Order: sequence, then C-alpha cells, then structure tokens
Amino acid sequence: MKVYRAGRAPRGNQIRLGGVALTAAALAVAVGGGGGSANAAASAGAHVTKAAPTSATFAEPPNSPPYYIFPLTPLTNYNGNNDSEFQFLIYRPLYWFGNNGTPDFNAQLSLANAPTYTNGGRTAVVKLKPYKWSDGHAITSRDVVFWMNLLRVAKNNWAGYVPGEFPDNVTSVKAEGPTKIAFTFNRVYNHQWVLYNELSQITPMPQHLWDKTSATGPVGNQDMTPAGAKQVYHFLLKQGNELSTYATNPLWKVVSGPWKIRSFDTSNRVTLVPNTAYSGPIKPVLKQFNLVPFTSDAAEYNVLRSGGVDYGYIPSQDASQIPLLKSSGYAVASSPTWSINYTVLNFNNPVAGPIFKQLYIRQAMQELIDQATWVRVALNGFGGQTHGPVPTDPPNAFASTLVKNGVYPYSPSKAVALLKTHGWTVRPNGVSTCAKPGTGPTECGRGVAAGAALKFTFEYANGISSLALGVQAMASNFMKAGIKLNLVPEPLDTVNAHEVRCTPSQSKCGWQLIQGDLAWTFQPDYYPEGSLIFASRGASNAGGYSDPTADKLIKATHISTSPQAMTSYENYLARQLPVLWTPKPDSIVAVSDKWTNTQPNDPFGQLYPEDWRPAR
Repeated sequence: MKVYRAGRAPRGNQIRLGGVALTAAALAVAVGGGGGSANAAASAGAHVTKAAPTSATFAEPPNSPPYYIFPLTPLTNYNGNNDSEFQFLIYRPLYWFGNNGTPDFNAQLSLANAPTYTNGGRTAVVKLKPYKWSDGHAITSRDVVFWMNLLRVAKNNWAGYVPGEFPDNVTSVKAEGPTKIAFTFNRVYNHQWVLYNELSQITPMPQHLWDKTSATGPVGNQDMTPAGAKQVYHFLLKQGNELSTYATNPLWKVVSGPWKIRSFDTSNRVTLVPNTAYSGPIKPVLKQFNLVPFTSDAAEYNVLRSGGVDYGYIPSQDASQIPLLKSSGYAVASSPTWSINYTVLNFNNPVAGPIFKQLYIRQAMQELIDQATWVRVALNGFGGQTHGPVPTDPPNAFASTLVKNGVYPYSPSKAVALLKTHGWTVRPNGVSTCAKPGTGPTECGRGVAAGAALKFTFEYANGISSLALGVQAMASNFMKAGIKLNLVPEPLDTVNAHEVRCTPSQSKCGWQLIQGDLAWTFQPDYYPEGSLIFASRGASNAGGYSDPTADKLIKATHISTSPQAMTSYENYLARQLPVLWTPKPDSIVAVSDKWTNTQPNDPFGQLYPEDWRPAR
C-alpha cells in the first residue's frame, strides 16, 4: 500500500486528521526516566546511578499520523503508516513480514505456522500458535473465520480488494478444530503468492467480544449469516470512525499485540502502554511509547535536533546534518524500503486522458524525468531510481535486468523527436500542440484533437521539501519539450481526496497528474505484483490504467512458480508505463543512543518498540 516513509508504505487514500507541529518543550515530558530524584541527589553531592529511561517518543511522518483502528480497513481510510506504526502494534496480523532488513516472511513473529497444502495444492492449512487475547481468551480459528465472514460482506469497501482475488478466489474457509483453519481456493495458485499476498492480509479479530450488532447487544454468532455479518461489520465500522473513543471503548481494550492504547487525542498524539498479557516471543520493557504528529518534515527535524524525539527520521534535504546528529547522541541508519515510486496519470480525465493514452506521450514524459539528478540533489543521494513495477532494492530475486537498468533514460532530445514524429509542433519553453490529428503512425493519436495542448495540472503533497524539489525540477525539464506542468502543492489529505478512480463525465475527474507522497510499499500484499495498482479493476488503480495484456501477465504471477512469469510482467509494464516512474527515498532513521534493538532497517518502516532496551 501507499505510504510515506521520510525516510512505505500503501497511495491515494491517506487521511490526515488534525496533525500539529510540536516543539521540543512540548515533547520534553515524553522522554521519561525518573530524573527528578537523581538531580536532587546530585545537587546534594550524593553519588547516584542514572535511572534507565522508561518511556520513548516516536515521530510520525508529516501529515500522515495513525488514525484508524478497525483491522478491516476501508479503502478511504487506508494509510500504510497506520499499519506499520499503529494498528500492527495492537492487533497482530496472522503472518508477519520483515526479517532483519529483508521483506521476507518472519516465522517467529507470526501468529501461525507457515501454511501446509493438501487437496493437490488447492487447500492451504493454517495452524495457529498458542497466542492469547489480552483478556486471557485464546486466539482461535473462530477469530480467523470471523474476520473472513466480515470480509466477504464488506469486500467492496475493503482497502485490499481486487475483484477475482481474495476473498473471491476462496471457495471455503473451514475451522478444523480450535487451532486449524483450511482455506480452499478455486484452483492451485503459486504458494508463495498465497502466503505473501492472500493469507498475509488476514488479521484475527476477537469474535468473543466483537460479534455483535450494537454496543449493548449480546455477543453471538451473527457473522455466520451474510445478513448478520453485515450488521456486525457496520457496527464495528461506525465504532472505528469514532477516534475520540479509541482509549475508552471496551472493544479496543482487548488486543493481540504487545501494546494497548492509553490515550488518543484529537491531534492524533497517541500514548501506548504494554499489553502485560502479550503472548509473543518478546515482551516490552518500556512503560510507555508515545507517537507524536507533525505537519512538516522541517518541524519534525527541528524537534529531533533538539533531542525531543527518541526515534525520528532525517528528511533527505537535511542529510548533511547527519554528523551533527551523531555527535548529539543519535545513531543514524539508512536503508531502502520495499517500494516503488511514481506519478499517477488520470487516463479518464476528459482533457488529458486521450493524450495520456498515447504510449509515445508517456515515453516522452518519462524521458524528461532526470531521476539520477533527482536522487543526487533532492534526496541528497539517499534514494534509488524506479524503472518498473518491482523494487530493485533491497536486493531481491524478483527484479529483472531490464527493470534494474531502466528502459527510458533521461533524454530531452529523444522526447522532442518522439513528439515531432507523432505530429506535434514542439515549442521548448512554451506549450507544444497537436498539428496532425489522426490515428496514423505520424499523427497525434486517437482522441487527440487538432490544437490539443501539452499543458497539465500536477498536484503534489506539500510539507515534504525533497518532493517539492523533485517535482519542480521535473516541471523544468518538461518545458524542454514544451510540456507545461502547473504545479499545485496541497495538503496530503486534499491530494488523496482528489486522486480517485472516475469516469470522464464525473466532476471528480478533474485531476490530471498527482504525486501524493513518496512510495508505494508492497504491504500487506508483499509479493510485488500489481493487482491493486495496475490491474484494470485494482482498488488502488486511481488513474484507470487498463490493458488486457497487463491483466493477463499479472494473473500469471499468481499461478506460475516460474521466475519468468514475474519477469514477463515487470518487463511489459516497464515498457508500457502505466504511470511515470520517479525516484523513491531511502529511510533515514535517527535513534537515540539511549536505546538498543530498535530495528531501524525494517523495509516496511514497521516499529518494534517491544524489542527496545535501554543501552547499558
């Protein structure tokens, strides 16, 4: 899913609710550690040992705080940061991914053992580990079936839904005892894809507490009928939208993860405390974990530099300050994320859509994006280029040679030649226009009228200096071929509200190009195929890109275990340009040297505060 990693996620569906810039003074209370009595003793001349810190503070990405608790997250509420930095801390997914800096399956932190297969490979059998809810009830197969029953009636509202895929391709879900669940699919699929992109999306929910249709209603088995499941779902959905009750609602007090909510205020400042009944392998020693919001990366960096954050990020434009931060007591680590980055084109916009549908136009635009300079200047070298639909880093077995090297290197002269060859009058530093309408090989293409202008509105998220620098350079380079971009910086929630799937006649179809944030992270669909973002009916395919060949190649990655299936898919889309590929930033994390075991190299930006230990 599109996420912002200032140094992940989840695209186009993030919501910002009241983030505020914080000062160092406002954060001082979050550092913790019993310093008052020690200072008093020191002033009296006594020898004291400084108490180990007991609370820590985490800086949320700018304009992208955690804000949604119900684990069956609707598309309009989805934000990958919400998974990594909030929801996963309190409700553990069935399967965990991210292992020592790689995007691989993590058996130790999963609630279940890796699936085994029966029925000729069609049935995946999942065996739960002995985990418990925080109220002492065992996490059972019934909790998994409960999630599936609600998903079936709510799939069209679910962030992860792609028609024909999960749960459509599951013909039955059967609890075979309290710790075993059998998922039977409509055919034999690539078992790695089943684990990484199907079963990975499940989060067990406490059926013994949530299976009801009102706050005062009885808990039963309402989810076992479609009508009852709908009622339960809408009740929980309504509760999930009431942020002011997150810390008090009895529903959210029973959790499976290592943390529980102590407070959740209207600015999205969150305080978590340990779930003392957590049955996972690593228990928290921190007494309190604070998540604090920011409106910009500059505001966050100022607080980080003052020592008001224990775990924060360094914006790319401030990378030159890394030595200063290290001398101030921070350990700094940079690492790539399991992501790709791109600008979305609205193929259904009534004015720009017919132009964007011409492959040669997309090729020319791609050849005007100087990714190498973007990485070197805007990202200060902390980033990597995107050349296709599969990440090239961290190093992995999925990326093809073509995608690693790129298909359309920066070349304004080639871009100009392409446009001229296809009937455009090119006006560098002006606006190029279609001089030869028609569908012939030297004409502008179907639907492009005479006089059509290469002039587009480009919306992007404000508050991220490196993104602003990148898109400004992009606009300057586009002018070399007479393509004028009207840059419109907007708050992230505004950009996300605009970036929606539409038809040409709809008023909401006015957007043309959007760069909402900084990376599509493959999470919680970890296998890097493009169902959600590039399939014709993908839930996050806001631009409306549709190509039957691409759809066929995507489906092939779900079925075939041959590496060639992935190679064919990624090479095709690298050439076809369903979007414009842009650089992605590395994660640059600064962690106070008061702490060890903080895992700042997780490729999904996931947090592990239960691992944190005071440095000795």
